[in-house]
Amino acid sequence: MPRIPVDPQSITAEWLSEVLEADVRVCKLEQFGIGVGLLGRLYRAHLDGDPNLPPTVVVKLPTLDATARTHLCEDLEFYRREVRFYQEIGVANPLRPARPYYAAFDEATHDFVLVLEDLARLRNADQLVGCSITDAEIVIDAIARHHVYWWESDRLESLPWLKVHTEPPFPQVIISNYQAAWPKCVERLGPELTPTVRDYGDRFSTLMPWFLEQVARPPRTFLHGDLRLDQLFFAAGVGDPELTVLDWQVTNKGRGAYDVGYFLGQSLTPDARRANEDALLARYQRRLAEHGIHYPTDQLRHDYRIATAWCFLYPVIAEGRIEVVNDRSERLVRTMFHRAVAALEDHDVFSLEPD
Repeated sequence: MPRIPVDPQSITAEWLSEVLEADVRVCKLEQFGIGVGLLGRLYRAHLDGDPNLPPTVVVKLPTLDATARTHLCEDLEFYRREVRFYQEIGVANPLRPARPYYAAFDEATHDFVLVLEDLARLRNADQLVGCSITDAEIVIDAIARHHVYWWESDRLESLPWLKVHTEPPFPQVIISNYQAAWPKCVERLGPELTPTVRDYGDRFSTLMPWFLEQVARPPRTFLHGDLRLDQLFFAAGVGDPELTVLDWQVTNKGRGAYDVGYFLGQSLTPDARRANEDALLARYQRRLAEHGIHYPTDQLRHDYRIATAWCFLYPVIAEGRIEVVNDRSERLVRTMFHRAVAALEDHDVFSLEPD
């Protein structure tokens, strides 16, 4: 089995020849996606050699951020989940990922490597700008197809790495990470926090077990868990898949509205979301119904509100637990935070609490 490279210097023509099972005579490497992805490093390898080789592939390695790697990626098994997804499901999934050429994970060290199809030919929208409604409709249709395929399916039980978020050690680990991140978030955001948001953040960790229980209730489906615009690629020409999705690290099993709530809250501007979320939620519900799945409106709305409440976690963790590497990543984290807060306010999440 080919070794797992721990640095880009180990990604050589010889190594790529072994994993691609083809003659790679020249490999030129460039890093890209800095400030777009948050928990990994991406390299584009330009290849020359065997005429059947793709001109480029993408190589993904772990983050160099020691805190994020240890306390998030390793303790929460993010890298294991993503590698297992590519090894066991890959392009057979209705919500298409990049084609995997090679995927490996070291159980002892949590080192991993993915060699993936380069999606540069496809159209990628900027999360900072926000998702158009046309693109949002494409995403809603695609995530509904994915959820339908996995909805209460026996296939879910055949994937031991795909867990509900109530299963230990996830609750304990994510709560401890939030408790470490929130004071740093307060320190950095300071006057941007209203008293209401500050109070919500202060008591959020006490609500987290209940939020997780709500998200994890049956009926369950396969949740992507991190469905945001920077990681979505749209068709650019004839024959391209309508939507291709990256970053399968936060996958879990739970209520379908989770993915919908996270996507709409983080990838649309607040104004666009407010004007269109009712129609997009109805579209998701309708697409499920076309395949015989009834998601009652009151449950869908409740689950969507819970997802909105829970997704406050993402920008707090990004702000207080993940190293900000450049201006783009700083602007992304702040945009995520302000969009999350706008959604909290719009859905009166501050009043949510266990019955």
